[in-house]
Amino acid sequence: MQRHEAWRLFDQWRADAQVIGILFIGRHGSLATSGTVTNARSGRLQINSDTAEASFNLKDATFLYGPVQMFPRWPYPPPVEVIAVQATFPSGDWLVLAEHFRPKSMQQPQ
Repeated sequence: MQRHEAWRLFDQWRADAQVIGILFIGRHGSLATSGTVTNARSGRLQINSDTAEASFNLKDATFLYGPVQMFPRWPYPPPVEVIAVQATFPSGDWLVLAEHFRPKSMQQPQ
């Protein structure tokens, strides 16, 4: 995925107020939450929800777009595939932004 395509998609998510699932895995920690894009410009992506705010500097990120296999009940199966933008950083950190994310309150009971 080209950089300009990623930013066009982020801006579309902002305009649509689409709920996005976030998974960030870095050298010093991880984050899993969801929210809506509130800012997508100048290399900075900000996502907010009622209880969280996440901001990412994506200037040096490399983007991929497509299916990503996740384990929503780790370590238990089954895995699921989500369509997502993946951003990888020179530091080795990894960010996944999942489209059509379903908040827990909307998921079917297991």
